[in-house]
Parts: sequence; C-alpha cells; structure tokens
Amino acid sequence: MIIMSSIWHFALAVPNLEQGMEEVGKAFEVTWRPVHRAETVLRDEHGIDHELECVFTFSEGGPPAIEMWESVPNSPLAPPGDTWIHHIGYWVNDLPAETERLDGYGWPCFMNAHSVAVHRGPGGLMLEPCDVNRDRPFLRDLFPPGTQHHGPPDNNDPKQYKIGRDFHKPVE
Repeated sequence: MIIMSSIWHFALAVPNLEQGMEEVGKAFEVTWRPVHRAETVLRDEHGIDHELECVFTFSEGGPPAIEMWESVPNSPLAPPGDTWIHHIGYWVNDLPAETERLDGYGWPCFMNAHSVAVHRGPGGLMLEPCDVNRDRPFLRDLFPPGTQHHGPPDNNDPKQYKIGRDFHKPVE
C-alpha cells in the first residue's frame, strides 16, 4: 500500500545544473548535497537503451528532497514538455511488485535501469518507486526511520560511478 508519507523526493530536469541549483535553491531556501556524476544506461519506453552521463544532486534536509539533474536532450532524462518537473519518488519494500502494480493500473514503465523504474500515468505524471532495501549512502537521512539504511548521510561515497542494468560500481 502506498501512503503519502512514503514520498521522499521531487525530481527536476534542468537545462543547466549550476543555474538550476541557484534558482531553485533561492526559491525553496535550500542548499545542495555534493554533485554526483553517473555513467548509466537507461532503457526508454520503446526499449531503446541510452548510454549517458547523469550529473545530479539532491537538496539538503528533508524528506521530501529535491532531486535535480542536468537534462540530457532526446533521452529519458530530458524534461517532459515545457516543465522541469520530471517525477515524484516514493519508497517501496518490493520494487518488482510495485512496478507490476503500476503497469496493471495503466501506468507503463517510461524508463528503467538497475534498481530504477519510472512510470508514466495520466496527464504525463511520472512516478518513481524507489527500493528502500537498496542503499544510497549520501541519502541515508532520507530513508524512512526504522529502515535498515536510515541514518546520517555518508558524503564520503564516490561522487562518480557507473549504474547499469547489471552493475553499480565506482569509476576507477
């Protein structure tokens, strides 16, 4: 069962990350975590793989937090239409079951990668069910209290890494 308290981030795809951080930071009076770079392969809704680099960050504090990345044109990381708002992320205990549930409600998978699935529903609204069992060291303070990965964030984790369908490892 999905409850509103499981929402932990809102994602924005911006044309320029530095400028977006400044503008959105002022509007919401937030500061930002360290910027990360991930080499990744994202499969879109048509089954096409996109090899790309995602440069991203999250706001400090929360939940909820703001996830922000520099958009990648002609890929699943491009902004949807004329807005920067990309998706809403929420915690789930069973990612495959939640993906199946959304598919069953007519919310097809828009993009996926290793431990990532974003679904598109009515009005273009996109949801990202996030596996609460997959550690994200620099985001540990955003995990639900009482879960295995909740705690202080570890900002010593790698800032550059690879994420793919079958791997998640630091770049050598």
